[in-house]
Amino acid sequence: MKPAAKTYMWQLGGAMAAYAGTIFGVNSFLSGTELPQYQAAILALLPILPMLLAVRAVLNFSRSWDELERQQALEGALIAFLIVGMGTFSYGFLEGVGFPPLETIWVFPILIFSQGLGRFFVMRKYR
Repeated sequence: MKPAAKTYMWQLGGAMAAYAGTIFGVNSFLSGTELPQYQAAILALLPILPMLLAVRAVLNFSRSWDELERQQALEGALIAFLIVGMGTFSYGFLEGVGFPPLETIWVFPILIFSQGLGRFFVMRKYR
């Protein structure tokens, strides 16, 4: 494993551990407490802070990629953009005929999954 990949794994793992701890702590605290809405909103957004560390880890790692890896990542991201964009656009029409609303909290995880799937298929092209 490249040194950049090891650093990435540690940084991302730490960020995800902090995220999980923050989610658990915030949800536990908010479920047992009645706060004004602005205070609850501030607490509810706390898990974003460790996710910013994850974003930094991904950006730092991406700077270590060669041209082929960058091309594959770009194509994977474009595939994800199109899948999620067209999927949510299409589902918006289905909501108009009675389908349940899509909770926006699922869009980012679907985007990340789609990027991974897209990159997997793109990488197969270069084998």
